[in-house]
Amino acid sequence: MYILEIQETLKKAGYDPGPLDDIAGPQTLAAITAFQTDHGLEADGMVGPMTHQALFQDTNPVVQPGDQLTHHFNRQEFRCCCEGRFCNGFPNEMNPVLMASLEALRQTLDVPIIVTSGIRCPSRNAEVGGIPNSKHLIGHAVDCYAPGLDVYTLAAAARNHNLGVIIYEDQGFCHLEI
Repeated sequence: MYILEIQETLKKAGYDPGPLDDIAGPQTLAAITAFQTDHGLEADGMVGPMTHQALFQDTNPVVQPGDQLTHHFNRQEFRCCCEGRFCNGFPNEMNPVLMASLEALRQTLDVPIIVTSGIRCPSRNAEVGGIPNSKHLIGHAVDCYAPGLDVYTLAAAARNHNLGVIIYEDQGFCHLEI
């Protein structure tokens, strides 16, 4: 049902997802990718929290009052990316120490930090190939990038804030953890 909603919304927005059939086929993925490109989002063909917000901003805003975790980060940015298939979006909460470190990093860099994966439920973690004891499961890790900065600059700054770092150069993001 969720894919059908995405297809309908893409069609209304002027993107051709192909048949409205609730199947994430190649035309739907191409439409999602085109939408993401046009809206300055990571063009990965996946409807994560940021793409969901952009698609449904007029009918179903993701950001709710009172969800601000730090000056620059909202709780919704860390929602499980299973899109409600396996959990309610928050099988756990983000660790306050990690959040303080991310906020300090954001202030140091003076550029946005875009979260691509925050908290994960066990099913989504397995689906994306996460390790069984991933720190994403307990809110101690985040995958992210900073537009305009290469992953090495982001990683060096994160290390200066005592964060553990794994660089995914080919995918263009860093895994940061406490």
